[in-house]
Amino acid sequence: MIYEANELKKRYEKMTAFAVADCILRTELVGGIGADEQAVRNFVEFQLNLKGEEADKAVHRILTQEIGERNVTPPEGEIQEKLTYGLMVIRRDEFGPWLGDWMIKANLKAAASRLGLFANKRGTKGDMAEMGRVAACGASLRTGYPERIHLVDGAGIAVSTYYQTFKGRVQSPQGANSIVSDRECAPAGSRFSFEFRWYNAKLTEEDIMGIFAAAGQIGLGSAKAFERGKFEVARLEINIPKAAKKDETTA
Repeated sequence: MIYEANELKKRYEKMTAFAVADCILRTELVGGIGADEQAVRNFVEFQLNLKGEEADKAVHRILTQEIGERNVTPPEGEIQEKLTYGLMVIRRDEFGPWLGDWMIKANLKAAASRLGLFANKRGTKGDMAEMGRVAACGASLRTGYPERIHLVDGAGIAVSTYYQTFKGRVQSPQGANSIVSDRECAPAGSRFSFEFRWYNAKLTEEDIMGIFAAAGQIGLGSAKAFERGKFEVARLEINIPKAAKKDETTA
C-alpha cells in the first residue's frame, strides 16, 4: 500500500489528543536572541531615535565595540573585570514578534516535570516531547508559519515592543563579569494562542489541566528568574478522544 502525507497526518491526529490554549501575558516577555545587524538598526532607529548618518555610526559602534566582551580595570587597578554587553531581541518576521513552537513545548515539559508526571507515569515524557506537536492557532497563526506563535493585541494586531536595560554581576573562574544588556520586551497583556497535541495514552484531562496551570507560573522568555514572562491561560479547551472499546468475544 502507498499512503500520502495527508493520510499520515490524519493518522497522527487520530492517535493524539489535543488542547487549545488562549493565553495572555501577565508580565512582560523578555527576548534572549542575539541581535543581527537589522535588529541593531531597529534598536538605533526606534529606541535611540537616530536617523541617517548618525544611525549608521551608532550601528557600526554597537556592532564593533559594544556587542561582545571587553576588559574593564577597576579604580584600584588590581584586577581585570570583564564587561559583557549585549543587545537581545525577540524573534520576529514580517508579521511581527513570535514565540517558537519549541519554546512552548519546553514550557509544558517543565510544568509536567515539576508536577512529577514524568516520574509517576512512565512514558509520558516521550508522549509529550517526541510525539507532541505545538502549532499556532487563532490570531497567532499566520499562513505558512504554524511553528511561529505570533504575539498580538486584543484586536489581533502584532504587539508593539520596547527595550529595557538589564544589569547584573556574576563571578566566574576567570574573574568578575559585569553584565549589561538592552533587551527587547513584549508588554504585559500581549496575547497568543496555540494547539498542543500529544500521544493519547496515559495523560488524563486532570493531568493536562495541571500542566497548563503550572505552565503560566513557570513562564516564557529569557528573564524568568526576574518574574518576567508569566502568563495566564484565559481559555483552555481539552479534547481527549475515548479509546475504542474492544469487542469481548468468547470461544
